[in-house]
Amino acid sequence: MSAVVNDNPALILRLNGEFEGVLAVRVGKARISGIYHVRNPEKPTRVESETPLTRR
Repeated sequence: MSAVVNDNPALILRLNGEFEGVLAVRVGKARISGIYHVRNPEKPTRVESETPLTRR
């Protein structure tokens, strides 16, 4: 699923339906300025929205 975490675009990663982690990308001045991966399921408490991804 795509998501917004701390105002940054992110992906919520799931394996067999179970939480695997969150991969967030910080963008500044039209460049990627940080990439964050969090695996602790208790940490990503500030997910602002989720959007399921589908193949087109």
